[in-house]
Amino acid sequence: MGVHYNANYTSVSQVKGPSGFYNIDILGNGTKQFVYVNQDYDGGGWVCVLANRGATGGMNNLTYSNAVNSINYRSGNAVSDPRSGSRSLADHNIWVGTQYWAALSGRVTSGKVTIVQFVSGTNGTALNGSHTKRYRWRFDNFNGTYGMVGATAISDETSTGSPGFYSYHAANGYSLSTFDVDQDVYGANCSSSYNNNPWWYGECWSGNYFAGGGYADYPYWDGSGGDYHQYGAVYIK
Repeated sequence: MGVHYNANYTSVSQVKGPSGFYNIDILGNGTKQFVYVNQDYDGGGWVCVLANRGATGGMNNLTYSNAVNSINYRSGNAVSDPRSGSRSLADHNIWVGTQYWAALSGRVTSGKVTIVQFVSGTNGTALNGSHTKRYRWRFDNFNGTYGMVGATAISDETSTGSPGFYSYHAANGYSLSTFDVDQDVYGANCSSSYNNNPWWYGECWSGNYFAGGGYADYPYWDGSGGDYHQYGAVYIK
């Protein structure tokens, strides 16, 4: 998993090297951001926007501002930077701020965000690796509260059923909620009930990758019962 500190790009489509972390001026404003790009799955150019390892706290206490505006890495449950210390994908939880998603996508279908998400039993499993479950879907854009508009199923790549992230959260257009900005449709703050983790909560969740609180601190695929896994990741293109 190569790390390329000195390779600076203005878009993901310019990246020609191996899978790894790259500096990319995503918004075209001269500010380089550090993202992980998988170059081995289905033509390459897939960016990891969400990832979580079981029993590490997920993205607890991530503010709404950071969930939207920052590219966040955690190692254990502490803020980390893959450019120093551990540089392995397996050592980091990831949340790429939603403001970046549009600029990181649109290369499969113009103007749309195509998602491939999976769960596995091994931390840091590559997008082109062996997955317990994997599913592909897309949406048109985010609305003003970062709810997903026009979510559409594409394919069940492991014939294991659709993830709750798509079938519940995205399909219903639920807004992004955090412990400090409650935009769910529940009477209480769902994020506060699940270890202050951000998610597109409804009332409250089915298939939250960050979970916690009264439930196991693992990525969930569907439901909020036993369908949880050691590792989960979401890539976009």
